Amino acid sequence: MIFYDGNRVYVSEELYYTVFRIKNRVILAPCKELKKKQRYMKRAINWTFPLKIDTLKSAQIHTGKKWVLKMDIKDFYGSVPYEAIRYVIEKVSEEVKNVEVNRYLRYTTVERKLPTGAPTSAHIANACFYPLDKRIGTYCRNFGINYSRYMDDMTFSCDDKMYLNMIEKYVTKVLDMAGFKLNPKKTKYISSNRQQNVLGVVVNNETATIPKKLKRRIRAMLHSYYLFMHHSTSIGIKHRVWDAKKIAELNGYLAYVKKMDPEYYLKLRKYYKDKIIV
Repeated sequence: MIFYDGNRVYVSEELYYTVFRIKNRVILAPCKELKKKQRYMKRAINWTFPLKIDTLKSAQIHTGKKWVLKMDIKDFYGSVPYEAIRYVIEKVSEEVKNVEVNRYLRYTTVERKLPTGAPTSAHIANACFYPLDKRIGTYCRNFGINYSRYMDDMTFSCDDKMYLNMIEKYVTKVLDMAGFKLNPKKTKYISSNRQQNVLGVVVNNETATIPKKLKRRIRAMLHSYYLFMHHSTSIGIKHRVWDAKKIAELNGYLAYVKKMDPEYYLKLRKYYKDKIIV
């Protein structure tokens, strides 16, 4: 029995979510004990329905195309039908011990919906959406259209815009029948004459690369950090003070570049060899 109390949503007397609001989005953050149970369930779901998310591969299949179509599923978690959620939990209970269907439905849903903030929501939503992915993917292959989805972001690409017009109508119809809606404001056709950005990387050429703006930012950070490392005791040298948090941020950027744009990472490493990148 779900009930509300101020800024909390209670699943039981001991288990609850804390409610946060970010702009128009409502985030439900599970308490420590509830999150522990959800993480166990997430591992069980991933065992039965493996969730493989590779942003680089999802972007690379769209490289060098004349047209890219981007579509966004509105309220992705909230739109997943409860019957589909129950089906996934039932399948997991058949494969994994200690998974009781009704109990884990109570732990992973709020008012029969997947809450944004629970570690299980992405895995359940993707498992529920898999039949639609398969159907849409088959349709796309029949017309030579590349298709990828990362959560609520759907991307299609080919060299003929007419086919993308056709896939937009098809996907709209298929999702509507399954209870999902598209956000029309986020439907975009991007030609190769403009920057085609898919999941944060540029796919205009045959190889995916990170945007120039981000490259400039990372170079500036590396230069600033280099000055800090080599001139931190020099009088009169003005530079940014680098604390552990800023260093961790830079390392995060470098790890991202290493994964998403290995060629550019090697250039950075060559330039800053024996300086700061190891």
